[in-house]
Amino acid sequence: MSRPKSAFACALAVLAALSACERRNQGISAEDAGIYFPAALTLDPRVPEDDAARWLFVANANSNLAYNAGSLVAVDLDRFFHAWMNCPQLCLHKVDDGTCSAAAKADPCGIRETVQDIGAPIDAETPCRHAAFRPQVIECEDTQVVARIGDDDGDGVADRPLSVRMGSFITALAGWSRNAKEALLLATVKADPSVTWVELSGGMKPFDPQRPLAPTDLKFECGQGTTDLFDEGRCARSGQDAHALRYPFDDGDNRRIGPEPSNILVSKLRNWALVTFATTPEVVLIDLAYPVGGQLPANPDDTTGEPDTTSSTSDATSSTSDATSSTTDATSTTDATSTTDATSTTDATSTTDATSTTTGSAPEPEPVPPGTKPMIVDARSVFLIGESLGGGGWGMAERPCVPGSSQVPNVTKVPTDADGEPVDCGRPLIYSSFRTGLFFARLTPDEALPTEDQVCIGDPRLDDEGFPIDQEGERIDAPEPVQAGEPGALLCTPQVFSAGFTSAVGFTVPQGSGQMGDIAFSRDGRRLFAVQSSPGALLFVDTSVDERGETRDESAGLVELCSGPSRMALFEDGANEYAAVSCPTPGEVFIIDLSGFRVVANVATGAGPHPIVVDRARQLLYVGNTLDATVSVIDIARDRPTRFAEIARVGLQTPYKR
Repeated sequence: MSRPKSAFACALAVLAALSACERRNQGISAEDAGIYFPAALTLDPRVPEDDAARWLFVANANSNLAYNAGSLVAVDLDRFFHAWMNCPQLCLHKVDDGTCSAAAKADPCGIRETVQDIGAPIDAETPCRHAAFRPQVIECEDTQVVARIGDDDGDGVADRPLSVRMGSFITALAGWSRNAKEALLLATVKADPSVTWVELSGGMKPFDPQRPLAPTDLKFECGQGTTDLFDEGRCARSGQDAHALRYPFDDGDNRRIGPEPSNILVSKLRNWALVTFATTPEVVLIDLAYPVGGQLPANPDDTTGEPDTTSSTSDATSSTSDATSSTTDATSTTDATSTTDATSTTDATSTTDATSTTTGSAPEPEPVPPGTKPMIVDARSVFLIGESLGGGGWGMAERPCVPGSSQVPNVTKVPTDADGEPVDCGRPLIYSSFRTGLFFARLTPDEALPTEDQVCIGDPRLDDEGFPIDQEGERIDAPEPVQAGEPGALLCTPQVFSAGFTSAVGFTVPQGSGQMGDIAFSRDGRRLFAVQSSPGALLFVDTSVDERGETRDESAGLVELCSGPSRMALFEDGANEYAAVSCPTPGEVFIIDLSGFRVVANVATGAGPHPIVVDRARQLLYVGNTLDATVSVIDIARDRPTRFAEIARVGLQTPYKR
């Protein structure tokens, strides 16, 4: 009798051992890793560009595969500056909030006495010290200034970091605001070719200097806990709670997106995002507010979730072509003056805010209805000129559109008013650079506008067989189902259309051997700036509108830069516009005055600077140093003596301690 029991026990022991080995083989969790290979950055998209955002979101690429995943963390900027600066509110915002002493007010941008010496140990109470090789730069332990949550023991101190994990080799990060309290963060992931989206909420309470270690209610939601991996904090990749976009319309029968997603652009005009791929010619279009699980509200101002019995799918997303209602929230992305990373917006790839000019103002933002989620709605091969030149795409920029000005290209106008007259800014005009070759593809995402006699294929008011249904899901009397190709049936989901190609003149290279990086428009849309990665240069293209309503697209100059530049962000100081271009090889950021088109500063950073985000409210640049696990802070304010210098870092200069 003992032998069967013994054998059964042995079998259980073997299974347990195998299970334990499997768990160990999952690798080391990045839950408390802080910042490591910061490949993409973006500020909180819920906060207007001219206001100070508390959160800087950092996507870690895990490029050396030391951990089992890439991750997303949030740096508490208020906590960071309060930890080392005498009086950050007075220094960065010219606001005396009454929390600073007289001595601190005398030198608000100075360094606190609690900042430790070079190499000194640091802790939660004193997380900052002077950097070893640049003592004038302050470095702060990143795990002490990232968002932390939970207070299980009730001592008022947060228990654990806020972090979600996803595939490794993240390349870009962009934000889009649903409303003043909720937003989406989108990350392009190479290891699991996808666009992972994270729902963002909470964290809107101001920082309390008296309780710097208190937990925050900032929240990331991406289907954690439903994954098949042994990491409860990993974003779901499949199933009902999946937050990874891989196929158009989440249909596995469709062709999967390309293997090298590289950049994200979130449109300022519509609820759309576009993604380029470094090695394949496609561009993916994402509807950020795709209706799921029912009808949309009849009144766009109705956010109660009541079903709509009159609007089709296209009505919710395409009837907004009128210039007064076609834009997303003005805080959807970071300004092109803040980033071209996809992120920007931003990540990066965002463009300069059209409202910064004096010729007009952008349309009022449209509320985003409930019952929506991001969805890939189109994937087109774009980076092909005949059959002689192909490859992938890289940078993207949306041309600013100011209604009523002379600088609105014809391609952005659509007839939507009662008289059929064109309305400005009806559709975006997007430029995207070829990864190999000094060319730009021009794109105009758009969607069909059905008449009263037409029905859209995929309309949520149609059942699975194509018959119209009411809000309770019951069929309405109809002689035949609506099928694709029949009269009255339209494909109304947004689609990418080509608007031709143009080229830029840079340093001469053999066809197909040159590389392009980020691109961005000036604040008025008259100039397009593009990074040539090989050989290193910044190119200038005249994109002003001629008397025919067409963009000129004429090369106008270049300035030589470092070897292998990649990312770029534009900013302004009230008088001039500047470009900040990251140069990973020398570990510098080049600052170019765009009025004179000349380099005015070379700012030393950490190792491998790559993503750049502009903080307009604080007049700072944040630069992710991908090879030393830090984020550099560069001052760009005209009235501070540290202009165009690195003043601090999130993270220590001695990385990868394991």
